[in-house]
Amino acid sequence: MPLPARFLARLRRLPLRLRGRLGGGTEGLHPSKVKGAGLTFVENRPYVPGDDPRFINWPLTARTGEPIMKRFESSRDLVLWLVVDPSPSMFLGDPVSPLRWALELCGAAAATLQATGDRLGLIVPGDGRTPALRIAPKRGRIHGLRILETLAERGPSIPTEASWREALGHWGEHGKGHRLWLLSNGAGLQGLAPLLKPLATRHRLVWFRPLEAQKRRGVAWPDPGFTSAIERLNWSLMEDPVVKLNGWLRAGGA
Repeated sequence: MPLPARFLARLRRLPLRLRGRLGGGTEGLHPSKVKGAGLTFVENRPYVPGDDPRFINWPLTARTGEPIMKRFESSRDLVLWLVVDPSPSMFLGDPVSPLRWALELCGAAAATLQATGDRLGLIVPGDGRTPALRIAPKRGRIHGLRILETLAERGPSIPTEASWREALGHWGEHGKGHRLWLLSNGAGLQGLAPLLKPLATRHRLVWFRPLEAQKRRGVAWPDPGFTSAIERLNWSLMEDPVVKLNGWLRAGGA
């Protein structure tokens, strides 16, 4: 289904409601734990045997008579993977389906990362009839809209542990500090817990779960058995997910 014009217009206003871009330059917004040459000066400190002489602060060394080193902190971009559960129940709901709720969250994520210059990717598992969907993380508005349009056109499938394994591929086995946002009502998560457990030690994983309104009795899907390292956010399906995400991000949730 094509994305409504009102939805796209709303996305253009999202960066003002969420996080603004830090001023100036091309640095990533999230400091790396790797120390050494980089874009951000951190401090001057005494020389330690083994330090690279290229980073000696010669004017300060001349004034103090002791070798002083300049320490920098490298910067890196945040990489956010959106992982959407395509189970049939995600497409059902009146007036809002869990998939529509997830699409709004994905739009908010795309607009936020467009404002911050970070990268966004998408993973959707398939089944025996539908191949897994994987869009590599990139920057920019056009890439964000491509993710939303692709997700909006995606049909339902029934994930299994094998299809989750195929969709995730080798994500998370290398690198550290990526974000993974899992968008699911819980219907299609069986078999996913053992795949995410080792990844949760290297990356930040958050499960965004839409809950039915209190006046309606929702289906009690089996608990996926996720490790406590995977954060759970249970938000009402009837509340604006963009407003909820706004508050969560401002509180340091990202």
